[in-house]
Amino acid sequence: MSKDTFPFTSTSLRSLRLEQEYQEWQNARRALAQRRALTRVRCRDTAVHNTFMCGDMKGVYAVLKDPAMVNALMETVHEEMVWAPEMGMWTLSSKVKQTSALRLAASRGHAGCVEELLFRGAEVNDDPGGSTALHDACVGGHDVCVRLLLSHGADPELLAADGSAPLHLCTSAQSFQ
Repeated sequence: MSKDTFPFTSTSLRSLRLEQEYQEWQNARRALAQRRALTRVRCRDTAVHNTFMCGDMKGVYAVLKDPAMVNALMETVHEEMVWAPEMGMWTLSSKVKQTSALRLAASRGHAGCVEELLFRGAEVNDDPGGSTALHDACVGGHDVCVRLLLSHGADPELLAADGSAPLHLCTSAQSFQ
């Protein structure tokens, strides 16, 4: 054996190989997360929002022809007059609220829309605006939507921005079933 080589055991070689695979997996995961963050579609179209809020399945199919719309950020802009004491006058202030198609459908109890979105790969634990679709379904007491979300992997212990879990938001006896 040469002085310049170091003998590796099979265990150490396996450990190095596993470490390399783990690092490659982590790098791929980071790259995917970065791509997702950059490519997330933002939608401020009220007609699209109403499609999911009203449960219009024909409209849902039309909107979802673009696969990126499944996890699109639905934004609503609220403009209100606020007093600005430093300026001594009223100013128009815009506030943007974010939600998702899944949250809109779940909050209104449209099980067909929820099921279609989940089938097309909607992120069930996504929380734009601070809460998830499961939180919204629980607030509305929509047990069919709650069951659908849970069967697709919704995390019932995920806390909203205000610190509440979905169970905290159940308001009727039916929602505890």
